[in-house]
Amino acid sequence: MATAPAYAATPVAWYGLVPSTADTSWTAPTHVTSLGTAGSGGTKINEIDVTPVGTVVAGLVNIFAYNGSAYYLIPNGSVTVAAYTTSTTAPAPVTVLTFDNLVLPSSSWSLAVSNTVSGNVSLVLVTAFGASF
Repeated sequence: MATAPAYAATPVAWYGLVPSTADTSWTAPTHVTSLGTAGSGGTKINEIDVTPVGTVVAGLVNIFAYNGSAYYLIPNGSVTVAAYTTSTTAPAPVTVLTFDNLVLPSSSWSLAVSNTVSGNVSLVLVTAFGASF
């Protein structure tokens, strides 16, 4: 048990488009986009937003924690992306995921995303907000 509390030292905001190749694996994806790597003392992710930034078809975006050798689909980390046509008069829909306990424990861990539908490659933005320790 720690003798003193740990406070977040550095806010993080990581951004990335889903990869340019679709990948349907939920356990060993080979086509991912890394959003960011945890700080040396770990990083807590509070929110992940998924936003279409172009015309997309229905599919899934999968969000993984990666420990340097294996990918782990995070709880509630498979996000449905509804079919969407870009508009100049209405904002794109944003799916907001919030977390109380999503922690990347050390700098060997990172957050990565994949996409299940080839029609959505590089057209969905994933943003993660949190803080490093």
